[in-house]
Amino acid sequence: MKKTIAILVIGLFAFLAMSAMAVDVTEDDTYVKIKTAGYEAYWNKAAQMGFMQVFVGGSDESIIGLAGRAFYHSGEYGGGWHDWGALLEWELLDKTGTKAVVNFKSNDGGQKAYDVKVTFYDNVPYIKHEVKVTNTGDAAIKSFASGHSPMFEINVNTAGMTVSADPFPFGVYWTNSGFYGGLYGPEAGEARKIEWNGNPSGRMDLVHDIAAKDLNKDDSHTITYYSAFGKGGENDAIALASKVQEEPPTTAVSPVGALTTTWGQLRAE
Repeated sequence: MKKTIAILVIGLFAFLAMSAMAVDVTEDDTYVKIKTAGYEAYWNKAAQMGFMQVFVGGSDESIIGLAGRAFYHSGEYGGGWHDWGALLEWELLDKTGTKAVVNFKSNDGGQKAYDVKVTFYDNVPYIKHEVKVTNTGDAAIKSFASGHSPMFEINVNTAGMTVSADPFPFGVYWTNSGFYGGLYGPEAGEARKIEWNGNPSGRMDLVHDIAAKDLNKDDSHTITYYSAFGKGGENDAIALASKVQEEPPTTAVSPVGALTTTWGQLRAE
């Protein structure tokens, strides 16, 4: 009897742990909303699609602000600039344990169709992006060109921003209120920070021109990069560069000590 009760108790704790560590994906008229233990990310449905607001545990306001656009792809070809358009459709591809995989579809109003497969985890602060571009036109084009793949406009006053090429190109920013965000590009040739809206550290991007391929009609090309949103500062964001390519466990385990101390502390608060 005692053994049976012990098994039931262990099973109950395991169930509660899995319930508490599960990515939640919902939508309203404006956003697809992804909620994890550490943050809530709002993916905009209107142009430009992409992250529009992000709330990290403890933040009263979005740590990327709120404006007409924030996180998206942009490129120059065919005589003009083309950004991600509105969200055409989205699909929850997988929801297993502590992760959820969501696919977002859009086009840029020119020759590029985008399938953006994004993997969200409940036990780490980083997010995996697999971006496939398909040439829907007759003329040959570069899959990624002119930088801005992706472009990240931070619509708040940042306390600082830095870019690095070690171990690969990445850019991170942090706020006076104790939060950070980042872009990490293992396939990128460069990470840049750019003045934006009067803020000398208001915008950053990953330049994937070096990885670009020539696409004929119906050809596709996929790149993989990562973003992150968390509680902490410059050092925490930089430390993630060596972690983002690690696939975290999908079963309920304590993240304390697995990554940064701040992430473990955030989940415990």
